[in-house]
Amino acid sequence: MNSASSGDTIIVSPGTYYENIEITRANLELRSASGNPDDTIIASNTTGKDVISLGARSNSKITGFTISEATGATISGISLSLCNGCTIEKNKFLNNSIGISVKSSGNNALRDNTVTSGTGTGIYISQSYSTTTSENRVSGCVIGIKIASTQDGGNTVSKNTVSQNSGSGIELEDTNNNNNLENNTVNSNGVRGIYLARSSKNNLKNNNVSSNGGNGIEMGYSSENTVLGNTVSGNNTTVNNHGIFLDNCTNSYVQSNTVSSCEYGIAMRYSNNNHVINNNANENDRGFYVAYTSSGNTLSGNKANSNSLNGITVISSASNNIVDSNEVSLNSGYGIYLETADNNKIFNNIASQNSRGIFLRGVGSKQNNLSNNILNHNTADGIRLDNSSENHLINNTAISSNTYGICLVGSCNNNELKNNTAQLNRIGIYMTTATGNTLSQNAIFENGESGVLLSLSNNNILSGNVIHDNIEGISLGSSESNNISGNNVISNGNGIYMCPRSYYNRVYNNCFNNSNNANIRNNISTWYIEKTSGKNVMGGPNLGGNFWGSPSLMGFSDINLDNDSDGIIDIPYVSANGNVTDNYPLIRIVLPVAKLDVSPTKGFVPLTVQFTDRSQDATSISWDIDGDGKSDNTNKSFVHVYEKPGTYNVTLTASNRNDTSSANVQIIAEEYKILPVANFNANVTSGYAPLSVLLTDLSQNATSRNWDIGNDGTVESTNASIVYVFTNPGTYPVSLTAVNENGTSVAKPITITVTQ
Repeated sequence: MNSASSGDTIIVSPGTYYENIEITRANLELRSASGNPDDTIIASNTTGKDVISLGARSNSKITGFTISEATGATISGISLSLCNGCTIEKNKFLNNSIGISVKSSGNNALRDNTVTSGTGTGIYISQSYSTTTSENRVSGCVIGIKIASTQDGGNTVSKNTVSQNSGSGIELEDTNNNNNLENNTVNSNGVRGIYLARSSKNNLKNNNVSSNGGNGIEMGYSSENTVLGNTVSGNNTTVNNHGIFLDNCTNSYVQSNTVSSCEYGIAMRYSNNNHVINNNANENDRGFYVAYTSSGNTLSGNKANSNSLNGITVISSASNNIVDSNEVSLNSGYGIYLETADNNKIFNNIASQNSRGIFLRGVGSKQNNLSNNILNHNTADGIRLDNSSENHLINNTAISSNTYGICLVGSCNNNELKNNTAQLNRIGIYMTTATGNTLSQNAIFENGESGVLLSLSNNNILSGNVIHDNIEGISLGSSESNNISGNNVISNGNGIYMCPRSYYNRVYNNCFNNSNNANIRNNISTWYIEKTSGKNVMGGPNLGGNFWGSPSLMGFSDINLDNDSDGIIDIPYVSANGNVTDNYPLIRIVLPVAKLDVSPTKGFVPLTVQFTDRSQDATSISWDIDGDGKSDNTNKSFVHVYEKPGTYNVTLTASNRNDTSSANVQIIAEEYKILPVANFNANVTSGYAPLSVLLTDLSQNATSRNWDIGNDGTVESTNASIVYVFTNPGTYPVSLTAVNENGTSVAKPITITVTQ
């Protein structure tokens, strides 16, 4: 070795060699004669020294050996220090403290080596850049592969198999800037599969991580990393194992990963502004878990299905997170669960066939926004709030829950429920011991028992809801001082029910049109306000009491008179048991409905259009056919001719004494334009050079033209007829475009072939 020169290849015959080698030449290759590491062994003969060491050398290669017995805490089978462009390939490393060590080096390759039975790290890279570690097999060490204290980055760890190490499979520690861990198989390691500590701006892609003793992929105090397309499974051999775990991490992307058979699929704590997108976390205990003051994170487009507990959990003061467009189904616990979590946005999710679809629990779960979620076929509730206040539930759909579509239990106060749909549940919306909540503009129908049920709930507002085809529309049990107004309660068995202990409720301006409108067990509630000017629920001009109708049109408000046309029946409504007295019962108001037929709605001027009024219950109509806000016609049917091109907004206004209604349509009148059509003739299209060609314009509807010879975008002529001489052999495209005041035609092409 000492007599070798740079550029030499040293070939070692099979055998066992006890020595420590220091390579002092650059550009040197050391390889076994057989290429089989099993028959050419180099073992250390000195404790505390590397078996083979290279210092400040470049472009060297070591291949085909078994290297063993390097002992001492930092001693290596092969050590590279301050090296560049070296290759360590197809070697076996056995019983070393460190198999391969690379320090303060760049552009080296560690490829297709086997590292086993080490007392430290299998492959250790520190303060190095652009090192490629690929297709190695590392097992039986403490840590399989580790990159540490590296800021220049650009290292790649790919296609390695790292298994059965007592600590982590692959670690990055204090390592930043575009290091790539990809397509590795990391399994059956004692603690973690892949671990990033204080490391940022790295990429973990397409790794297969399974059956490790702790977490599959863990990042601690790290930021701006990308975790993409990994498969993580079977990390549930001990407590608190996470498939992918972010601990005090920020601004990282966790995307398109598949995680299964873990206690926690994808989890984070004390972590902010991360993006968890399009992942599958199925068949874990918990799918996704956001905890301990984690804030500003986005969970979007994920699937959390068939987990034994919850699909998505946001807990322990986690706030200002976004959970949107996820699918959470078939979880034994809850689809989405929030506990002591505030100011989160939960929207556009589908939660089906869970125990509960969405569940908010605890006094700290407040000021959350739940909107546009679909909850269907959950075995208990669609949405449940327990002791949670000041939340907003808007535009959610809760269908076919065995118990409640939406329920508020245990001191849920000052929540807003607006524009939700509760259908085919046992009870549509249920509240108990709830105060100060607002239920408005909800659609609640076809539920097996009550549409809305209040129990022990006071000072709530129910307004503008449509409640129909339930056994009972609205039911109050031991509930006081609630305001119920502006609701349409129709086609239910009972319109409204109050138990004997429901007092001081105010019920006015509702439409009750049911087989039995009111089953009221005391006379302590109020059923009207004093007559006040304003449009009522039936379209009349005054507010007062309620409409008391019947599907048979034989109800009180159907058969009694309003002689002064104020929208209020002239006599009070008193229920059969005397518990309901409504001094200002409403009458059914007939409102106009504007409808129109217009044909055609588009064509060339002069455009003849037929207008026909199809309105209902109107006593007068008015047409504005040009969008200027003025009446142009009051006939039910007429024809108008649009002479000028343009877009015309047409409005039909239908009126009666109670109201007006309008319908709109748009008319597009176009000018008929004659466009040119390009055509021409060439007297010859082939011949010998120089070739003279006469080109003659035969276009239609053209006022000018452009000749392009050679298809280079240059106009060679605008004359109607030209002679062009092709002096050189070749194939020449010729095209003509024709022009008039309405536009330019499609080009007409031919090809001229010139031979020698």
